Amino acid sequence: MKFYRIRFAKISWKLTIIYAGIFFLILTLLNISILYGVNYFLMQQAIAQVTDTGDMIIDQFHESGQQKADLVDKDLILGIPSNDNIYVKIVNKHGRIINESAKFNLKIPEKIPVKTNRIAIIQGNLLYQNRIINVKSKSYAYLQVVKSLRNVFHFLKLLAFLMLGAELTGLFIAILSGYIISREVLKPISRITATAQSISIHDLNQRISMLGPKDELMDLATTFNAMIDRLQQSFERQNQFVSDASHELRTPISVIQGYINLLDRWGKEEKAILQESITVIKNEAANMADLIERLLFLARSDSNVHKINRESFWLDEFIDEVYRETRIIADHHQVILEHNEKILFFGDRKLLKQMLRAILDNSIKFTPETGKITIHSLAEGDGVKLVIEDTGIGIPEEEIPHIFNRFYQVDKVRLKTQNGSGLGLAIVKWIVDAHQGAINVKSEIGKGTRVLIILPAVRDIII
Repeated sequence: MKFYRIRFAKISWKLTIIYAGIFFLILTLLNISILYGVNYFLMQQAIAQVTDTGDMIIDQFHESGQQKADLVDKDLILGIPSNDNIYVKIVNKHGRIINESAKFNLKIPEKIPVKTNRIAIIQGNLLYQNRIINVKSKSYAYLQVVKSLRNVFHFLKLLAFLMLGAELTGLFIAILSGYIISREVLKPISRITATAQSISIHDLNQRISMLGPKDELMDLATTFNAMIDRLQQSFERQNQFVSDASHELRTPISVIQGYINLLDRWGKEEKAILQESITVIKNEAANMADLIERLLFLARSDSNVHKINRESFWLDEFIDEVYRETRIIADHHQVILEHNEKILFFGDRKLLKQMLRAILDNSIKFTPETGKITIHSLAEGDGVKLVIEDTGIGIPEEEIPHIFNRFYQVDKVRLKTQNGSGLGLAIVKWIVDAHQGAINVKSEIGKGTRVLIILPAVRDIII
């Protein structure tokens, strides 16, 4: 039973059985139709022979003058073909035989429930007709015409046997050819299955070879390869993410361990070393906490469990709040709010503040003291345009396409005194995408950077 389930669970077998079953059904219906047609034709032919024989005898009797003596004359029934299995008997009203064809050895019941001139099958294989013979307009005798259907039935049985043999042969050929064809057609699926079974986390380089016509199976193979490409990219990003996270966490941990060893050796007596160690450990712990918080944010984002809590708020008041907080943090920079239009916005206030703080934090880090940072908030068409410009050290043009990648840092322009994880702009990009917006960065070395964010307005804009 288990073997049956395993073997016939294959698609090739299922297709073969369905194909053979449909073929067998069609062939059976066709054979039944042929048998019915042949049977109908032969029976009609036999009925016509019986009727014609009776008509011929009665016509001859009428032509001879309708004398009683003519009914006894053997010449009356000589014209009956001997090879048609037709037999004739003439009896009077009392059942006495007056005349009969040669070799009439059929046992016909004396009383047959068949109406005069009607044709019926009696005893299973005899076609029988009983007709009245009138002598001078008076009923005198009965003409019984009988045709044996034994040869007809033998022929029909032989034909049915041959058709059954042909049908079984056709069924066997249908099963064999159906299995071969379905196996050939489904070979790409077998290759897909084999490739899928051989693919593992440690080996994502295999792909399905796509040969043959461009059909549904080719589309399936193409889709499967594209899925493996995305899966490989996802694993590579995950491995890179883990590697980068480990690297970023290793640095503060190494610093903390170093200062702990320093404290263990001299920190108990030297207050300066103690104070320095405590300060550094606090800073590195804060950096680690910030890094872990950002990692958790991105992990929740990748798992689609980060909820967007949208609410209506006045964007101008929100921008003014961020502007005042930035001025306090960047007291050595010129932070300017040039445009701040009155706009009713619908979005996640907390995430938008995190987005702006991350961008402004980069501007503060990489803009020299007394440098200028400008904020613009404008209503444009059906959207909101936020612009943050600075006069910082800038970003090389070839680096701009990569700045939103996780852990990516522009080492050529990053100041050694600045700490960063390379996750800030990745979070910014996710927040912009979550609000169905767009972000664009333009920068020039030595002149500064301009960040443009366009967010769709879900509420009416009031200027």
